[in-house]
Amino acid sequence: MSSWQSTILNLMLSYVAKPSMSRGRSKLPISEIRKRMLHMDKRWIIWPESLISKKIALSSSHLLAYQFKTNNTQNDVVFYVRGGGFCFKTPNAHAKFIANIMHHCQLDAFIPDYRLAPEHPYPAALNDVIEGYQKLIELKPDANIVLMGDSAGGNLAAALLLEIKRQGLPQPKSTVLLSPALDIALLGNVEQTLAADDPLFTIESLLRLRGAYLNGQNPMLDSVSPLQGDFSDLSPVMIIAGTRELLLQDAKQLVKKIQDCEGRVQGLFYPNMPHVFPLFEMLPEATQARHEIHQFIQLNMKS
Repeated sequence: MSSWQSTILNLMLSYVAKPSMSRGRSKLPISEIRKRMLHMDKRWIIWPESLISKKIALSSSHLLAYQFKTNNTQNDVVFYVRGGGFCFKTPNAHAKFIANIMHHCQLDAFIPDYRLAPEHPYPAALNDVIEGYQKLIELKPDANIVLMGDSAGGNLAAALLLEIKRQGLPQPKSTVLLSPALDIALLGNVEQTLAADDPLFTIESLLRLRGAYLNGQNPMLDSVSPLQGDFSDLSPVMIIAGTRELLLQDAKQLVKKIQDCEGRVQGLFYPNMPHVFPLFEMLPEATQARHEIHQFIQLNMKS
């Protein structure tokens, strides 16, 4: 049985966040939604006091480097690709979650601050993420790397994994994907998608974000829909999602795909949980999921 906190959160998402994501009567442009989300993130989410962020210039964007004020530089790092439907970002909310991973796993963090759609559609974001990973390897060639991503960031992280294999770059020691959006081609079971009782997303909002990112490009490319790619011969992967998500099929299909090629994968699907629920620290289920993530990262750092 899910917690009472999750019941309240799902109601709040349904009545507050969900209407703003769908056009409905409001008809807000994506740029206005982005502006409001950034304002709410800055107003309501406090940046972790002990966390320092520095910018590293890339050709068209920046790579952010996070460190704690009181700690020496860590040898090992997490490369975290933030979600936001390819169109938005919530720096403070993600910084709080990333700081939790850094603290418990003794990692520094590098975050690609990739360009956003629709102003910068595919492949801009992926190019920025790949360049950010290449820069990280240049800066810390001996580091053990954990790759993480949530939602659209999970898409970009999965696409990065495929590109790492293609280019022969150093693989991460492990990968953690939270509610990843992996099937931009929309090849999943339509009936299951329509039956999903997602408190955050509607089909309309997902299609709107998908269109802004694709801008007419081929959704069957594995750099767009990573489920079309080859996930053999990779380091261990953990995939976490909630059962109320429209994107639940994406996560389950990737677990099966990795299992079918005899890869190492752990899929955790939490009943009645919404999209990217581990970021909501007030949830007991988020605490549990974070504990699972910490253990998974620590275990694979030793291997």
